[in-house]
Amino acid sequence: MIVKESRITTKSGAGAIARHVLYGAKNEAIRVLSGSEWLLHDHMREAHREGLKYGLRHIAFNPDEAMTDEQLSAFSRRLCEELHADPEHLTLVIHQKDGSPHGHLILPEWQQDHVLESRFTWMRMEKIARLEEIRLGHKLVAGRHDRAIAKALRKEGRHSEAEQVDALIPVSHDAKPRAAYTSEARRITERQGLDLPALKKLVTSLWSQSDGLKAFRAALKNHSLTLREGDRKETRPGAHIIETSDGLLVGSFTRLAKVKAADFRYLLSEEQRHMEPEQEIDIKNTRLPIRRTTADFYDEYPIPKPSDTQPVPSKAPVLKRPKIPAWRKELWLKRMADVNTLTTEPLPSSSPVQIISAEESRFRKEIRKAIAQQHSILDQQAPEASWKPLDRGKTLATWRRQLTPYQKQLRKSFDHYIVAKREWQKAEKSRWQRMTGKARKLEKRTDALFYEFLEILRFVVQALLHIVGLRSEPAPPIRTVLSEKSKPALQSFRKTYDAEFSAMADPQKLETWFDQRFDRIVQARQQRITDWNKAHTEEKNAAQNEIERLSALLNTKNHKVKHQALVSPSLSRSPAPFPASNPQTRHCIAGSPAPF
Repeated sequence: MIVKESRITTKSGAGAIARHVLYGAKNEAIRVLSGSEWLLHDHMREAHREGLKYGLRHIAFNPDEAMTDEQLSAFSRRLCEELHADPEHLTLVIHQKDGSPHGHLILPEWQQDHVLESRFTWMRMEKIARLEEIRLGHKLVAGRHDRAIAKALRKEGRHSEAEQVDALIPVSHDAKPRAAYTSEARRITERQGLDLPALKKLVTSLWSQSDGLKAFRAALKNHSLTLREGDRKETRPGAHIIETSDGLLVGSFTRLAKVKAADFRYLLSEEQRHMEPEQEIDIKNTRLPIRRTTADFYDEYPIPKPSDTQPVPSKAPVLKRPKIPAWRKELWLKRMADVNTLTTEPLPSSSPVQIISAEESRFRKEIRKAIAQQHSILDQQAPEASWKPLDRGKTLATWRRQLTPYQKQLRKSFDHYIVAKREWQKAEKSRWQRMTGKARKLEKRTDALFYEFLEILRFVVQALLHIVGLRSEPAPPIRTVLSEKSKPALQSFRKTYDAEFSAMADPQKLETWFDQRFDRIVQARQQRITDWNKAHTEEKNAAQNEIERLSALLNTKNHKVKHQALVSPSLSRSPAPFPASNPQTRHCIAGSPAPF
């Protein structure tokens, strides 16, 4: 749903807007659901009497899908609630054009006791349009303020609606939707006899069929249109407009064709580069002709000798090498001496060589693997032991920043309730207001604001508990419909969380509450680490004992040792082995692994 807003000045009067809304000749049907032409002129007279610049607020809304008159009326009432306008003084007219209806809502700027709100109205109306599309199940229409709308919905507690609006936000800022023309531009072209929407479609189709600016200019010429640079060259350099052959302005090329300004400047530079003629490169001869005039030319102008023109070079300076410190020289000499030394020392001939079997090797490998598994048990720590310790200042600052919007919302609701309560108490003292029933109305309004304050208090306290980690789920959204039946539950909730409510009401108490909550978080983490260590003490002791037993088994030599004499080839070449007691023999140890 597309919603547009315009403000009608007091000096222009209500005649033009009345003729357009109530007597539009291009509409198939006009249905006046509320208001009249006399009412529009009366609103203008009131604005003139109050000295206001603007007298009427015109809001046009065009749904993407068909809506009934009841649905359009309900949507207009929601717009009034958002702008705090009195729905009893509105003018609502439904137009039907090309089989699809759209609405025109006209509100007076003077609302009997205040002026109609005008802050961020475009964003607020788009928010109501997105909520209406979600409520009716229509396709969501992307707008330029979807990011701000999602943020506002989250503040109101509408998290599911905010997530649906988040899906409409484009990745880049340039991809935001942009209107091709304004409503004022469309009215101007209509008065000139041009159909701006049809021309916009024509320009878009011609641009999509063209392969460059040259072809696009030719296509525009065939339809009596031209593309030229705008008149405001100083303020908007490079901007081009499209106009008819009679000189009537159609609109900006970048807006009508949906082309980025940077891309269009690149196309212009390419067009100018192709239009410039290629400059001929003239490479002239750089040699200077020399002509000999006489036979003794070189004798008349002798070439000077180097000895005549250049001075005799002086003696070259002696470059002295820097002096090397003694400790650096000794270190260098030591390194040079170690170059030819062997990297490994040969084993002494008297050291025995222990040879084990493949089975023994596999057995030792399994023992080392079991020891590594027990070491992994010893290295286990509590899940939170390796976490970075909490930064008190940063954590408290984050909590304050997240709670700021909730505090403003609670304070605003409380102020509204206090003001209404004072007005009601003042009316109770007046006999005339009690007789006319105004005191009763103020009492009902005070009760409604009190219920609303209790509901906002419930929402804010649950949000506080969620922020500091005492609540796993976010706070449910604020309920808009409240009655006296909800009062006991809300008051019970306030008594249950009286400490949190007091902290939210007083900044000093809130800081104390934050400090206590942070200390409890740190203590709870340390207690969880201590409990985990106690629960795993027996397991770690068993792992330590197992490591000691396996290490002792790994260091135990095999009890089945077979000695085999190895004859040294340098002593004898006989195939017969020497006795085992010969000192020149070496032992070869082999055997099976010892059992556990």
